[in-house]
Amino acid sequence: MGLAAIEALCVSPFAGPARARREKLFYALEGVVQDLLNAHIRCDVFADGSFFTEKPEPDDIDIIVSIEVSEFDALDEAQRQIVEALNMGQIAFVDSIAVTAYPRDHPYRGFGLDSEGLVEGYGIEHAQVYLKGYAVLRLWETDVGNRICS
Repeated sequence: MGLAAIEALCVSPFAGPARARREKLFYALEGVVQDLLNAHIRCDVFADGSFFTEKPEPDDIDIIVSIEVSEFDALDEAQRQIVEALNMGQIAFVDSIAVTAYPRDHPYRGFGLDSEGLVEGYGIEHAQVYLKGYAVLRLWETDVGNRICS
């Protein structure tokens, strides 16, 4: 799913104050995506929360930014500052965390801030009674699912 599809689903159907609120949240998500793209950080952005429900005026948009360990280890200082901003709650209207994705055979897979455990509960509300929608934005990929490497 791309940003245009998220906007069509989560912003366009609403009117009045609800639409204005949702536009602010969408622009915040768009800003995060643009920052990640401009910094050339290859990652997956998982977005969910009440923004993906019919709640008229959600408080924020929830995102997990998952970065493969090989990509994370190669981040320069400017890229690390963007990741740090995601982890420190420094982005208005966004509740975010950046995590590392480890391969299946890696000893850290499933521990700490590995994306496997965090993403597993995505799309389920806090009481784990009903499902919510969520979107995955695969940054630096083509439509056929191959990472773009420079």
